Amino acid sequence: MSRFEKWMLAVLGALILGFSWLEATAPRPTDWSPSYSRYHIKPYGGKLVFERLADLFPEVRVGHDPVAVTGADRAWDGSVLDEPVNHLFINSDFNLDGLGTDYLLRMVEQGDHALVAAEWFGGSFADTLKLDADVAHWDNESISDIRFVGEQRLLPGVFRFSRGFPGAYFTSYDTSRTRVLAVDGASRPVLIQMAFGKGRIVLCTAPRALSNYNLVKDRNAEFAAAALSVLPFRPVLWDEFYKVGRRESTSVLRFMLKERALRWAVLLAQALLLLFVVVHVRRQQRAIPIVAPPRNASRELADTIGRLYWQRGDHADLARKMIAHFKEEARARTYLRSFAYDEATIHHLATKTGRAVEEMRQRLGMLERIENAPRITEQQLTDLTNALHELRTLIP
Repeated sequence: MSRFEKWMLAVLGALILGFSWLEATAPRPTDWSPSYSRYHIKPYGGKLVFERLADLFPEVRVGHDPVAVTGADRAWDGSVLDEPVNHLFINSDFNLDGLGTDYLLRMVEQGDHALVAAEWFGGSFADTLKLDADVAHWDNESISDIRFVGEQRLLPGVFRFSRGFPGAYFTSYDTSRTRVLAVDGASRPVLIQMAFGKGRIVLCTAPRALSNYNLVKDRNAEFAAAALSVLPFRPVLWDEFYKVGRRESTSVLRFMLKERALRWAVLLAQALLLLFVVVHVRRQQRAIPIVAPPRNASRELADTIGRLYWQRGDHADLARKMIAHFKEEARARTYLRSFAYDEATIHHLATKTGRAVEEMRQRLGMLERIENAPRITEQQLTDLTNALHELRTLIP
């Protein structure tokens, strides 16, 4: 590798490192997508909300399983009656299937409470509770007002939410068991409470009010505390499954790595591939032998012939060959039909070289005299060599 190539590689490496550093240190745009996960610190994440739950409840647990698994575990060991808990679901949408809905309602009937905050309700859960919701707007500039209502109002005042707040509200619910706790600016219900057996289900269409961003904005933290205060003072089971899914490997190789025989097959295949790569690279990168450049045999032949003519003293024959070679070269370079010592050739060469006609006549006359001379001296041969060299430099 040459010095220039090493320098270029060093410059490219420095540029790559520089761009990588700039990319790593560049400020990231704010992610306004809702997730409500306790692992996210973005505006519509739930890390701050999760941490502040300890101020309202004696214990906070995290659930990474679907409702059916949680309900099956609690129903079988009878812990629902002994230690009821609060289930807290905060999602963009809540869509439970029939099995999940059955287990959740069974736990609420036996004494658990549940708060579900979502902008859309669907599946068997919405059908069972006769729920339907709609949104007032989707643009980022909209503002939604929420206030608590009822004879025993949870908190006075109006709470204002902005920054893409969709303004979802309930359009249908089971009025026989439902109590409206909060409405929006158009008096449409956004927070309701349903009695169900020994427990209650609290439904809210404003999950973004229970997010990091709105917890630190204006008086909105008071709204979140008041909405959560509907739940009794008991342990809270924070749902994380319906936000990010089950926390386990989702790789396509998961099943293969769990089975002993398939795991060994995968490891053996990887080892063979690595061995193939190593052997292939070694075969492709053999040492390149140093090949000596070919000798210039034509130059050696010319040198040998020149010495032969010099030793024989036949300067005239050598001069005629030199003149013949020059004439052929001059004819090709100046586009002459034929090289002759006539006026046409003299004028043509004078024009091509930019010299005077008389000077060119004298030069060609010297060549003609030497070419026709039977014998020439060593000095004349030297003068001829110099004259031919000057003519070659004049010809473009």
